[in-house]
Amino acid sequence: MAIHQLIASFVPGDATGQAALHLQLLLRRLGHWGGLYADEVGPGLEGLASPAATLRPEPGDLVLYHHGIASPLSSRLMHLPCRRGLVFHNISPARFYQGLPLEDALVAGRAQLAAMAPFVDVAIGVSDYNAAELRVAGYRNVHTVPLLIEPERFGRDRADARLLRQLEGPGPVLLGVSRVMPHKRFEDLLALHREVLRLRPQARLLMVGGYEPGSRYFRSLQREAKGLGGVSFLGRLNHAQLVAAYRSASVFVSMSEHEGFGVPLIEAMAAEVPVLAYAAAAVPETLGGAGVAFDQKRFAFLAELAVDLGEDLSLRAPILAGQRQRLEHFSAASVQKALERALGEDVPAPRPRARPRPKKRPRVAVVVQRYGEVTGGAEMLAAQVAEHLTPHWDITVLTTCAKNHLSWENVFPPGPDTVRGVDVLRFPVTRSRNIRGFNGLSRQLFDRSNERLREEQWVAEQGPLAPGLLRHLAATRDDYDGYLFFTYLYAPTVWGLPLVADRALLVPTTHDEAPIRFDVYRDVFERPRALLCLTPEELTIIEKYFPNHARTRVVGVGVDRPAADGARFKEKHGIHRPYLLYVGRQEPGKGVPELLQHHQALKQRFADAPDLVLAGDAHMDLSGEGVRYLGRIPEQDKHDALAGALAVVVPSRYESLSLLTLEAFAQSTPVLVNGRSDVLVGQVTRSGAGRAYTNLDSFVTGLREVGEQRDALGRRGLAYVKKQGWPQVVATYKEELERILEEKRR
Repeated sequence: MAIHQLIASFVPGDATGQAALHLQLLLRRLGHWGGLYADEVGPGLEGLASPAATLRPEPGDLVLYHHGIASPLSSRLMHLPCRRGLVFHNISPARFYQGLPLEDALVAGRAQLAAMAPFVDVAIGVSDYNAAELRVAGYRNVHTVPLLIEPERFGRDRADARLLRQLEGPGPVLLGVSRVMPHKRFEDLLALHREVLRLRPQARLLMVGGYEPGSRYFRSLQREAKGLGGVSFLGRLNHAQLVAAYRSASVFVSMSEHEGFGVPLIEAMAAEVPVLAYAAAAVPETLGGAGVAFDQKRFAFLAELAVDLGEDLSLRAPILAGQRQRLEHFSAASVQKALERALGEDVPAPRPRARPRPKKRPRVAVVVQRYGEVTGGAEMLAAQVAEHLTPHWDITVLTTCAKNHLSWENVFPPGPDTVRGVDVLRFPVTRSRNIRGFNGLSRQLFDRSNERLREEQWVAEQGPLAPGLLRHLAATRDDYDGYLFFTYLYAPTVWGLPLVADRALLVPTTHDEAPIRFDVYRDVFERPRALLCLTPEELTIIEKYFPNHARTRVVGVGVDRPAADGARFKEKHGIHRPYLLYVGRQEPGKGVPELLQHHQALKQRFADAPDLVLAGDAHMDLSGEGVRYLGRIPEQDKHDALAGALAVVVPSRYESLSLLTLEAFAQSTPVLVNGRSDVLVGQVTRSGAGRAYTNLDSFVTGLREVGEQRDALGRRGLAYVKKQGWPQVVATYKEELERILEEKRR
């Protein structure tokens, strides 16, 4: 079965959309797959949410509707031929009721809520306050599942440095965060600020949230703020800017009189800002005894309290300690337990595995984004591991129909396939990739703090999106004894591994690259049974970014040494000069442009400079003097080419292990590698069979030394790979799966 979510609006900055993503994260951890569907999908978010009209649940599925006042999705939910659930955040005026007074809007919203009650199987309030509202409206089977907070996203290191500097200045600094609407009572914030100014003339008030510049309410606030001074309307901020605002504040203040939960309250707690909040609606419940709640708006008294919270460490410290403790209530572990209780008997958890019957070989799923006829290190490694483990396990490779990782265009037919004796099951990709748009999104998000929505958006645009593969993982988890995921980066791993984490091994192929800093990868590195790393340097990268990572083991990779003939390769392709060789994806991300530049400079300096032979799928121009591009070549040609090369060049900066390097060593050929990659430098240092370069001069020097010592370096490389055989690697994989099987037997 699947658990889908239905939302009126899924746009950036919307708290309901963020809550739906958090709920989806926890559902995956519980083994449930499902999609997001919305009436309104914001630009660029099409990979995360589909139009509501396309939702076609099966009879056994559950659809959770995030209630939106007057949304037509309310009636759609009641007619879906499946089980139905409701997630209730708050009754507050929406755009549908903008012309009505607050109380009239609430009455209309409650009437609509009550009309849905007979059609809903399970109802979830994000607070006890909202759950009580559901019971009054006639709902049965009502549960409270609080919203999730990710405190690490609000650390000072996540703040926008530029805005932090801009907000530096005298204090105390009061902060209010919310949409600028009448029922949020921003005028009361201004009244409090007026009193604080009497005590501290240098005090400032920061007001964060979306507003209508031309609205009568906002104009009135502007007029009053102008008369006070020290007030800044910052508008809607991105996540890093929002963290900067929190981290610049002395005190967070909420004057709102209608909160069904109060997300900014717990964000302020996570950002280590004392919270001072009017105790209306769900606010006392959200605070849970933390922070400071007040039930009378006596502004002179509150001003003194706000100043003390900002300046008196003996008062401030215990408040912050209590808030940190309260955050545990909104942690992933706590919220997941509440969600599991809410689903209960209405949504059975994936069946516990029965005690396995004795059988000759375990059944294992290998999950990888592409498989067969593709050029890529992780995909090639997956194929090699699958082929070497096939004699020991019943393997099925779960993959997509895509061949090109830049577009994810479906090329292979969906369904069963066999590649070199390995069973393969392919699932279609539902959305091709716009690589130009994806690169633009990457420039926006890399090397900065982001909210989960934006990171999930990046994963969706990275792709490949194959919902059939995810559904298969969730629906057939009892059919496999173990799962072997390859590479951390892509959507099938990010969204698929949590579904089966209790039996999952991950070969992460980790690079020290920008995406590794995304918090969205936390589950990938922390939840599998083990991380099977390729080099010690890869383990160092993982420890740097994910200190709570799963158990790790450096496995390496086996290397075959097929017979090869360099002269045969030269004759076949008409190559009559010494040559450097690179085999792999010909694209900027692999360092090929720099390699071409260095080679052209080499040609200009030295008349006897070797040619450059390139092989593999090309996604860029490869012209230049002495450059030969051969396209994709057969495996035997590759090994012949490796044997005949003066040296093999590995230009990529981002590697977890270079198979090409090991294959070169197996043919007694030294390597020249990008010295900015710790992994490549480690391979060269341990083997003593190559040189590293970081610029043109070191490229030239390294090439000269490799040429002069080719035979000696080649012997060292061959000796190195002889120590890394497939029998040892296969034994390690078998040991790790046996750990999983043994625990299931207990």
